[in-house]
Amino acid sequence: MYNSFVLKRQRILALLFAAVGLANLLRAWLAFFVVPALADWSLALPLPLLGGFYLLWGLAFTGTAVLIWQGHRLQLALSLAVMYQAGVWALNLLGTRSVYHRSLWVRDLLLTGAFLGLVWQMRKIKNDK
Repeated sequence: MYNSFVLKRQRILALLFAAVGLANLLRAWLAFFVVPALADWSLALPLPLLGGFYLLWGLAFTGTAVLIWQGHRLQLALSLAVMYQAGVWALNLLGTRSVYHRSLWVRDLLLTGAFLGLVWQMRKIKNDK
């Protein structure tokens, strides 16, 4: 049914989604953990909002990683990745006050393209050339 090349691509995609999911779960935990310490700071976006955002995406990516690892053929992997990146960019546009952080947007755009390109390549089921 599956050849080893397709199985390897599914495993790589599952590991990528697991890494993104766990990173987002860690960010969510940190956002909720540091709320008391930053109570007096003027933040662009409230930390509970960021924590909820990262918790949602952490659970979505981790759950998807488990399903992909189990062999489910998920054609929605690219859609999930695109929606996640759109949300991250919305947070960047709404919540960035720092000029330094804005100077990193070119790098972030390249990383977004690399992430979406990798997901696009790894989600293919057939060995297309």
